[in-house]
Amino acid sequence: MKKITLSIAALALFSASFAQNLDRSIRPKPGPAPEIKLGDAQSFTLPNGLKVFVVENHKLPTVSYSIQLNIDPLEDPAKSGLGDFIGSLITAGTKTMPKEKFDEATDMIGATLQASSGGIFGNSMTKHQDVLLKLMSDALMNADFQQSELDKLKKQALAGLEQAKNEPDQMLENVTNVLNYGKAHPYGIVTTEKTVGNVTLADCKSYYTTYFRPNVAYMAVVGDITLKEAQTLVTKYFGKWEKATVPSITYPKVAAPTKTTVDFVPRDNAVQSVVGVTYPIDLKPGTPDVIKVRMLNEILGGSGTGRLFLNLREKHGWTYGAYSSFKNDKEVGEFQAYAKARNVVTDSSVNEIMEEMKRIRNEKVDAATLQDMKNYVTGTFAIGLESPQTIAQYAINIERYKMPKDYYKNYLKNVAAVSVDDIQSTAKKYVNPDAAHILVVGDKAEADKLKRFAADGVVHYYDNYGNTVEAPVVKAVAADVTPQSVIAKYIDAIGGKAAMEGLKSLVTEGAAEAQGQQIKIVQKVVSPDKYLMSVVVPGMGEVQKITVSGTSGKMSSMGQSQDVPADMLGSFLEQADLQADLHPEKYGIKMSMKGVEKVEGADCYVVEKVSDKGSKSVSYYDQKTNLLLKEVKTDASGTTQTTLFSDYKAVTGGNGYKAPYGIKIQSAQGTQELKVVKMEANKTVSDSEFK
Repeated sequence: MKKITLSIAALALFSASFAQNLDRSIRPKPGPAPEIKLGDAQSFTLPNGLKVFVVENHKLPTVSYSIQLNIDPLEDPAKSGLGDFIGSLITAGTKTMPKEKFDEATDMIGATLQASSGGIFGNSMTKHQDVLLKLMSDALMNADFQQSELDKLKKQALAGLEQAKNEPDQMLENVTNVLNYGKAHPYGIVTTEKTVGNVTLADCKSYYTTYFRPNVAYMAVVGDITLKEAQTLVTKYFGKWEKATVPSITYPKVAAPTKTTVDFVPRDNAVQSVVGVTYPIDLKPGTPDVIKVRMLNEILGGSGTGRLFLNLREKHGWTYGAYSSFKNDKEVGEFQAYAKARNVVTDSSVNEIMEEMKRIRNEKVDAATLQDMKNYVTGTFAIGLESPQTIAQYAINIERYKMPKDYYKNYLKNVAAVSVDDIQSTAKKYVNPDAAHILVVGDKAEADKLKRFAADGVVHYYDNYGNTVEAPVVKAVAADVTPQSVIAKYIDAIGGKAAMEGLKSLVTEGAAEAQGQQIKIVQKVVSPDKYLMSVVVPGMGEVQKITVSGTSGKMSSMGQSQDVPADMLGSFLEQADLQADLHPEKYGIKMSMKGVEKVEGADCYVVEKVSDKGSKSVSYYDQKTNLLLKEVKTDASGTTQTTLFSDYKAVTGGNGYKAPYGIKIQSAQGTQELKVVKMEANKTVSDSEFK
């Protein structure tokens, strides 16, 4: 026992002595780059040209097969969106098996089977791989394109486009592609309702027969399988896949901007702006700069430790996040710095993004920061190697992009070799604050503040599809035009004061579509303080209901019920008051004229209404018809909803009262179109319905 005690004491003494001699202010020198033992994927090629890469992994009894096409499709700009339909059509039944049987066979083995315009992927347990490969090969060689399936896909695509019209990130992406690549380049083509409508079944079949060929395909086989087994199975199921000449095209050259421009996409009453500083770059996969650019990006804005994030969020609190990215591509890549910021700090956020871009060009990063980034990249690279799919993808990348055979084996050595000078020289090459597109999607009131960043002092305006539009112009109104006079003319246009005062109740039935399903919406109002709204989905019944009577209300959804929150009750009571436009002061609303603006080509008086509860609405009244065409509401929390009104008709039983039968609602959740099927005024509605 005494010897053990002495040994512990000696160890403690040694540790104390070592600590006294250790200077912790000196950062330990980095060790040599870890050596990664990266196994080679085994490979073989079928006579038809299909290149196959096999990575064995016997930990689980599963196997996956993926095929990637090395193609440069010639896309018709007038039929953009065609590629989005190909994958679903390929897996929607074959000439030997209708869709129902195909789906049933896939489900029976618990497989995953998905396709896209660029290939197909399947995964199953090893014991079921024969069935999986039979389905995959059948789809690749015998897909049976049906018009009914295309019609369904086009309908879904149109609904998605409608949803995305007011989605700021989608708006940013569309316009970014147009600015960086141009509409003549395949990367700059934007899908619209018109281009989707132009796609025919013959177009889809032509794409499939032209590009789905083995001689331009790479297959990765990963999982519980040997090379010999893979050769046997792939030959059996894909050996008869016929090769053919696949056309390739030379994409037009892309011109990077020569000066900084400010480009703006107006979004009605947005409470925040989406900012993207962007331009095309020439960065090919596998080139020496790719690793340096990755290190550069991690420092600038690749994650929550990047300078953009630390500046805009941590230092200033202007955004939830700010990031950067450098995309490499065999044709043309892209840089983007991105952030979402409150309206009031939109220009300040742009300024800080530009300053960080200048800083990383003009100032060398410190060695400690660079070493931290090296450690991070080394760790993430090593973790990625734990996935067999990664090994297979690396093998395909080397083949597809003609990369050095030892590119990934030497990856960490090349990371370790990046110097402080390399980061600065790479930044000077790829970070260009003086030749960039500063693109902002936001409220038009923020646009003028951004002029100072443009080399020419001009803000260029675009719609959500990247088409140039005129700058929003707010015209002054005559001195005798007041909010009260505009509202008075509106009331006359919808039937007059007497008709409005005569409204005792209003029952409306409407139809809308949500997630591919037709839904029924019923609204019942008994003025001045009873309101009901019910949503019915076929096959599910009533999924949502709101009732308000006097000073209380109930909300129910999918069997769950609660009281209407106090901050929402006032809004429903205002909707229940069919004469609300006759006495806005009752709801604490103050009105002001904001000028004249265009809505769908019509000049409209703009009236702003602010309530004493903190909510605001902006209403647009057609100068010619005096009808309300648009209303943008922002509640006290900053949530904005835009409603478009059309197709005004006389309401049954309304003594000349008119209401819109076409209603389109745009919100953060997307766009919802409601068509009024029936509307009746002064119909008796029992008080019991509002309980």
